[in-house]
Amino acid sequence: MRPVKSIVFIYVVLMLIAVSCSNRFIHQPPAAGYTKELDGISLIKMPNGENIAVSYLPARKGMPTLLWSHGNAEDIGYLRQRHESFHAEGYGILAYDYPGYGISEGSPSEQGCYDAAMTAWEHLTKTLKVAPEHVLIYGQSVGSGASVWLATKVETQGLILVSPFVSAFRAVTKYPLFPGDKFKNLSRMDNVAEPLLVIHGSNDRVISQWHGKKIHDAHAGPKTWHSIEGAGHNDLYIVAEQEIIKAIADFRKECITLKAAHQRNPASPPGKPGA
Repeated sequence: MRPVKSIVFIYVVLMLIAVSCSNRFIHQPPAAGYTKELDGISLIKMPNGENIAVSYLPARKGMPTLLWSHGNAEDIGYLRQRHESFHAEGYGILAYDYPGYGISEGSPSEQGCYDAAMTAWEHLTKTLKVAPEHVLIYGQSVGSGASVWLATKVETQGLILVSPFVSAFRAVTKYPLFPGDKFKNLSRMDNVAEPLLVIHGSNDRVISQWHGKKIHDAHAGPKTWHSIEGAGHNDLYIVAEQEIIKAIADFRKECITLKAAHQRNPASPPGKPGA
């Protein structure tokens, strides 16, 4: 019985660590990469009274706006050059920082990310008057959690997930070993109606392609899988920035085609499942 007791003891210890320290493991905000003086930065208030930072670059006429939920160990200041690359293609960008990231107030948490995503959405659609059908939700890595959650709450042109995980704990364990898991993307896919694009590096050692494929396969609507060959988790845009921009442009065209078909025949679903 001693080996069994040892295994149980180790499991209980790991479970307690996972549950009690999960926020520290999941959220790793860097030193702020910008100040409030950066052009296009503003502070908006969440329902709890805390301010989060947002960066806005308006779209060219006829182009969509990306509602951008970033990955870990970065903030909207670090991503400014990437956002400007998309902006040069005509896209609008509404990027925001989670609580505790950049100059956003508060501490990082799963619920804080959801609240920030919804606050950014309402700022984009109500204050900035960007129509929901002209918004593409974009979430990368840990940002996939906020993006999938938001896609279950609102209707948009489409959902783009880059290097997503099926859930936060399973990014480490692969299998559901501990209670209290966070950002349960896979279980939420049944409630996502928008067309889906998943982009994932073939050499990702942080969140393997298995995660992206599981999310892609679980989505019942129109969907596209795009593998970036030779790319890992942190070098996707270094390896294939133009390839990613083209994949998103092609996806946008597919979304427009599906919407037009649905408008011609409102009784039918907005699209059919793809491979």
